Amino acid sequence: MYYKSPTIGNEISCVMHGIDHKKLEDTKKLEEKLLSALSEDKFDILGEVSHEFTPQGYTIAVLLAESHVAVHTYPEYNSLYFNLYSCRGDHDGEKTYELVKKYLKPKFVDFFERKVIVKK
Repeated sequence: MYYKSPTIGNEISCVMHGIDHKKLEDTKKLEEKLLSALSEDKFDILGEVSHEFTPQGYTIAVLLAESHVAVHTYPEYNSLYFNLYSCRGDHDGEKTYELVKKYLKPKFVDFFERKVIVKK
């Protein structure tokens, strides 16, 4: 089978601020919500790796057939960093971002999104 990716990918990168620390500390639920959002957005999950830091903090990286997503928590600052790249085209991954944001209910988001042109 031969697959040719679109010539444009999409990167979403943000820091969500003002999140209830209980949501950042419940890493199992956070992972469940992230994987559910990716599935709902029709991403093909190939695998994931995560790590809980002592005394606090959590990182998860999810390998996708379409690329990747990484999440890092900062409970001491009530913040979370979210990064997703998809090769499926312009604006892809926005549904995943919105579902994760809806669950976390941040007070403020420092948001960045850009097209990534892979062929000129």
